[in-house]
Amino acid sequence: MMSMNYAFGFSLFLLVLVALNIYFFYTLNTAGTKSPKFNVQSINLDLSSGVFKDIYDYLNYLPSNYKIKNLNFLPIQNNLLISFNSSHNINTQDVWRETETWKSEESLFPHTDGAPGKILHAIQTSQVALVDNAPKGTQLKLLLLLEGKQKIYFKPKRYNLSHVINGNIYGGFDRHNSEVFAYYLAMVLNFRWIPPSVIRQIHIHKDIVPVATAGLKRTMVKNDSGSLCIYGKCFYCKINETVCPNSNGVIEGAAILYLDRQFKIYKSPWRRSYSTKKMEWETDNDFCKKVKGILSAKRLLNLIDVAIFDFLIQNGDRHRYEVYKDQIVLLDNGKGLGNAMVDELDILAPLYQCCILTTSTWQNLEMISGGSLTETIKKLGALRGQRLATDDHFKAVERRLLKVYATIQYCIGKHGRSKVFKNGLF
Repeated sequence: MMSMNYAFGFSLFLLVLVALNIYFFYTLNTAGTKSPKFNVQSINLDLSSGVFKDIYDYLNYLPSNYKIKNLNFLPIQNNLLISFNSSHNINTQDVWRETETWKSEESLFPHTDGAPGKILHAIQTSQVALVDNAPKGTQLKLLLLLEGKQKIYFKPKRYNLSHVINGNIYGGFDRHNSEVFAYYLAMVLNFRWIPPSVIRQIHIHKDIVPVATAGLKRTMVKNDSGSLCIYGKCFYCKINETVCPNSNGVIEGAAILYLDRQFKIYKSPWRRSYSTKKMEWETDNDFCKKVKGILSAKRLLNLIDVAIFDFLIQNGDRHRYEVYKDQIVLLDNGKGLGNAMVDELDILAPLYQCCILTTSTWQNLEMISGGSLTETIKKLGALRGQRLATDDHFKAVERRLLKVYATIQYCIGKHGRSKVFKNGLF
């Protein structure tokens, strides 16, 4: 009996000893690097890439400050709300004149002294003088001429906010709410090279038919219910894929200020093949070295900013980009907000492959932690009575922001802060 008790006790001792060794080994390997604070559930995680594994490892051990609000952002948020809320007693002609003559190396449009609120109010309420098919593009959009001869693009609503786009990240029609959400997102991120956009409703018989061009009328048909619908003129437009008004005769859409400027167009190094073929950036871990040999430091850092922006809304369709005054302009953001449960991490390839970021972008990202990003977008949308996304999409944007933080921490861990953060030179 004694020998059995001795054997049992000795076995228990060995088990405890092994457990302690495992614990101390784990502690030694994690001390001074990452302290476990909280765990973030992975969504549709693709573990085929070692980089993705590392990023998710950093994600699971992010410091707690990434989950709490940065109080330094509060005055910035207040200034944004003030600037977007100033739309009373405006002179529309003055608004159009200011936007047309605006010249700046820091922004595409006026963004201070209440200008954003005035511009959105003018876009949303000015009378429509002429409606035509937009001359270019792959999907239906209209070109509206407003009072004062200001042009805007109108991307009509195709889906309800809760509709889920399955399949490819670039699949489905453009989402009108994504265009407007993207504008507010850019303003919060302090990315000022994006056209103002707002939700607008236009009546098919009051606002469109009386001022429609002959070309537009040729692309209008009646559906089985007798409603007049539009199929438009574009690369993918089909007569059986129309946009129809609701029961009140209204078509909702994103009204986007038309940019009467000359853009230079470039193919993105990180564009997709839109087939099963793998692009070079998807197979070459050193792809960024080749890009550095082609692009300037400023352009590369600009592309990384755009990648972060696109990842937050899951816009995986930026196959080309437009440049004005050596800045990438954030056009065509309608492929975002497709599926709130999918985070395609490869949209961040420019960031995790190059592992560089402007110091100013990092400072802006640090400011919007802990829910401040989506809280501000909700408040900005509410100023115009707009609900821009479902709760699931707002949660998804916050979840993706944590993954951006984790990717940056991965880069810091791999290369050190001094090699990651740049002021435009490397």
